[in-house]
Amino acid sequence: MRGRLFFLLLTANWSIVVSQSETARRTPTYNPLVFFEAIASASDSVGKSRLDFYVQIPNEELRFVHEATEYIARYEITLDVLKPDQSLAWDRVATIEVRTKDFSVTSSSKHYSLRQFTADLEPGSYEINLNLQDLETKQGTRLKRKIVVLDFPRDSLALSDIMLVSRLSTHGEKKSIVPNISGNVGQQSDVLILFLEAYTNLPADSIQTECRIFNEKKERIYTSVQTDLRTGPRTQLFLKLTPPSFAMGAYLVVVEASLTGKDAQKNVSHALSNRKFYVRTGNLPMTILEIDKAIDQMRFVAREIELDSIRAGATEEERRNRFLEFWKKRDPDPQTPRNELMEEYYQRVSYANNNFATFTVGWKSDRGMVYIRLGPPENIERHPFDNNARPYEIWYYYTQNREFVFVDDSGFGDYRLKYPTTDLWGRIKN
Repeated sequence: MRGRLFFLLLTANWSIVVSQSETARRTPTYNPLVFFEAIASASDSVGKSRLDFYVQIPNEELRFVHEATEYIARYEITLDVLKPDQSLAWDRVATIEVRTKDFSVTSSSKHYSLRQFTADLEPGSYEINLNLQDLETKQGTRLKRKIVVLDFPRDSLALSDIMLVSRLSTHGEKKSIVPNISGNVGQQSDVLILFLEAYTNLPADSIQTECRIFNEKKERIYTSVQTDLRTGPRTQLFLKLTPPSFAMGAYLVVVEASLTGKDAQKNVSHALSNRKFYVRTGNLPMTILEIDKAIDQMRFVAREIELDSIRAGATEEERRNRFLEFWKKRDPDPQTPRNELMEEYYQRVSYANNNFATFTVGWKSDRGMVYIRLGPPENIERHPFDNNARPYEIWYYYTQNREFVFVDDSGFGDYRLKYPTTDLWGRIKN
């Protein structure tokens, strides 16, 4: 399916592994939608902190096989935690089975496999590498993330990382938490629940928290204050927020805690913890945070008259509906809830933004233009250090009999298209 997705974008979804030297050849891989979270908190081990890893993959991203009376999917997770010198600090390999007797569940985006792993690490900076492979198709994805694991001293006041809560249930005095790993709260109810822990050995009756939510313009849009009884050196905090309806986009929540009560020391500094979260609608790719930006990014597949028509929507909802209607007409498989063409396109936009940004955003760059329209090249030559030559790259698309030469005239990684002398629309380059 994915190899024939594009009418203008003619290559499938590939990943490139390129060294800094001469030539690297791409290898095909399918990148399933995987959600990954790493949350730091205090450990019971002296001199260490606890890092909880959560890996979530929707059932629709797995290949299920019918065995006897069940449908079974199997995948392997490999987690490596590396120190700054790239030595191994911790690793784990696990094979996971997902079983169901209901065939409809095997292709559901609402059902998923969620796994948790825990490591005790010394405070410091780390690189996390996650590899996931479907054992039936042998296809998978790789994620890489840098993280700073903090210390959580008890001689003052400290806060753990913040967990978004998807579902909270109470059984007597025990609480059961289902975490929100995607970071998207757009499908949740009007109540936003945060979970974190407070640590201190100082005397205090209670812990007061103030939650502040900021939008992408750094404007504060919500504030909430809550007081919880202190339960000892470690106090669990469930913060229930009732903010106004969120527009689609990215947000930052900041939690500030202080000790209160007659025995509380007023000179103790406040503790802070923060995290990002997102609001997306269910029928948009995860990479889309702002509908107006997503419309602008359609310039490689839409005519100007079509873009003007979408932009003419009087409200954000109307523009979003026109946007979705455009992509619905190009859905390669209308019988499924997903639009693979739209997802592929915005994955390429996201890749361009993450890899080709210099003086302009990545999707507007020359390399971004070629990558989004044609996909990853089948071959790349990199020449960063040739004598008497500026850094340059040559991208080869053998199946289309095309090649592109990008030169970094500035020396700051701003590669411009030099050959061909026209862009993908035949217009002469300046």
